[in-house]
Amino acid sequence: MKISILVPVYNVEKWLDRCLDSLQSQTWEDWEAVLVNDGSTDHSLNIARKRAAQDPRIRVFSYPNAGISVTRNRLLSHAQGDAFVFVDSDDWIDPPMLEHLARIMNRENCDIVQCGYRMDFGPVPFLREVAGRGVHTREEALQMLVNNQGINNYPWGKLYRRHTFDHVRFPENVKGFEDTRTIFRTFLNASRIATIPNRYVHYVQHPGSLTNCMSLETVNDMRRAYEYQEQYLKKVLPQQHFDFNRNYYNTDMVIIYTLILFSRKKDNPRFDPAEIDWRRLAGHQILHPAYLVWLKIACMKFGWNLRKVMEETEWPQTRN
Repeated sequence: MKISILVPVYNVEKWLDRCLDSLQSQTWEDWEAVLVNDGSTDHSLNIARKRAAQDPRIRVFSYPNAGISVTRNRLLSHAQGDAFVFVDSDDWIDPPMLEHLARIMNRENCDIVQCGYRMDFGPVPFLREVAGRGVHTREEALQMLVNNQGINNYPWGKLYRRHTFDHVRFPENVKGFEDTRTIFRTFLNASRIATIPNRYVHYVQHPGSLTNCMSLETVNDMRRAYEYQEQYLKKVLPQQHFDFNRNYYNTDMVIIYTLILFSRKKDNPRFDPAEIDWRRLAGHQILHPAYLVWLKIACMKFGWNLRKVMEETEWPQTRN
């Protein structure tokens, strides 16, 4: 099985060599690395072309800047492998990753295999919950994804059979959280999804990355991405119940924090609360009062009528 490693490249001259070193250190030898340069203004393209000249398994394409979704779609169009794995060009992966994922995919006859990851933010890595070892139906995996039970919306850290991206592409008309609108759709093209807890991906966060630049527009994009995911799943799997209350609670809290910490009254910001069924939210006895406290602080800052805002969030709120 040939694996296409899909690497979007944009202004990563400081980290690209480390990423490519990790690809060339893989114990699985049947792979190609497809690099698409998205109009970098540093020396990233020169580094990529130099490495490609030294290793015929590395192929490089370059285009004017068009954004991450267009770049990932171009990567998919250039991929020649039987299976795909995304690796961000400022991240790196451990040597056994491809071999371990591929062997599980073949042994368990799976369409997607997800491994764990570590978030390298500094000298001490941050370890988020990852799924344990198991094989799941698509419905089980989607429930785990929606309920934040170790399966995530990230494109990286997963090995996909080629057919899972049939009629699935990243949306090119949105700026943020395009992964949340896309990766779950590959699960709908899968029958069996495997998970392993091995943390093979080293996710590196840098100043200026999306998660370090959370604007009000960005966090509202997060909410809209979950709304899109929920409506899509309701349409294609109407017999399944997917509980998005935790996702809406989390996004509302991020929106409120962003309003309090980064928004100005003169900008006349707006807060439209999500519909949250508090009775279905685990820990609502603590989470709902905390939500209202932070909302009250936002109301005081912006001169909003707390009672009017609370009319939209008054407990218990039920969902259709």
